[in-house]
Amino acid sequence: MRKFSFLFILTVTVLAACKTPFKKGLEGTEYKIISNGGKESLTTGKFLQAHIARYYTTANGDSLLSDTRNDGGPIIMPFDSLSIPPEFFTVLKQMKKGDSAVLRIIIDSLMKKNPFGLPESFKKGHYLLTTLKLDNIYESPDVADSATKAEAELVTKRKEKQAVEQVKTDEKLLADFFAKNKIKPQKTAEGTYVEIIQPGTGPLIDTSVVVTANYTGSVLNGKVFDSNTDTSFHHTEPLPVNMTNDMSLGSPVIKGWTDGLKLLNKGAKAKLYIPSHLAYGPMSRGENLPPNSVLVFDMEVLDILSKAQAKATIEEKRQKMQEEQKQYMDSVKKVKIDTSKKKL
Repeated sequence: MRKFSFLFILTVTVLAACKTPFKKGLEGTEYKIISNGGKESLTTGKFLQAHIARYYTTANGDSLLSDTRNDGGPIIMPFDSLSIPPEFFTVLKQMKKGDSAVLRIIIDSLMKKNPFGLPESFKKGHYLLTTLKLDNIYESPDVADSATKAEAELVTKRKEKQAVEQVKTDEKLLADFFAKNKIKPQKTAEGTYVEIIQPGTGPLIDTSVVVTANYTGSVLNGKVFDSNTDTSFHHTEPLPVNMTNDMSLGSPVIKGWTDGLKLLNKGAKAKLYIPSHLAYGPMSRGENLPPNSVLVFDMEVLDILSKAQAKATIEEKRQKMQEEQKQYMDSVKKVKIDTSKKKL
């Protein structure tokens, strides 16, 4: 989770200056509206354009969960009570173009409504806080569609610029890391860095095979986020890595893997240093793997399978699973029969 943006700090400053307390809303929410002096109101049938951010807020600080300014552009949608949750609809219908609002709900209320659908990090006594800025109001679907297309183009351009800047940032991070630790890896044409720890034997891996491998993944500071050799992650089977374009041989993996493995062969051990654009990019994969993470993988190539060998292995596993399932169902039936006999 990310800390407050500068824009949100400004919003909080405005809210702090507003002495009006939160009002009670629907569904356990509280809200306040900060007027910008606008005159145009939302009415059913019109279309709204709004930026929305959500925060998890505690007595010790606040963390950003999502923000349309960073995650794809403003929301543009019809203003009606069917598509908008009632707690938001009742607030929006009081707002005018240019107004802002903040809504909050205590985590205790959310737990009562959905006790199993919240992240484990959410605790009672804390709040889920939403800020909303009503940027524009459109009278017709055509105008709203035009605005949607224009915003999409702006988002695309912004993401392209951010991607270029992120590549530069990652390259600087890796260059500093390599210099500090006296590492001299090979760099692939795509941009993955490979440090071969133990050379393997035979031909190099290519796009016609499936690789079975052991791995441990960490971020650049050394914190491990996944492994199939560490029992604490509860999956210790060798991982099949499908290098082909045949999806029946396995799901795709991150580009940095298929890119870096091409410098290895059977029996090789290596570290793959993967820039974020060849990993998960701006997506977060939980608290241990924030957006734009540069990843490090300790890899060991256990075997290299042809397509035919990979298909045979998959079929063997499928048959084994079917047999285990049959044995389990037979044991359940036997228990039921024995229980029935005892009752008689």
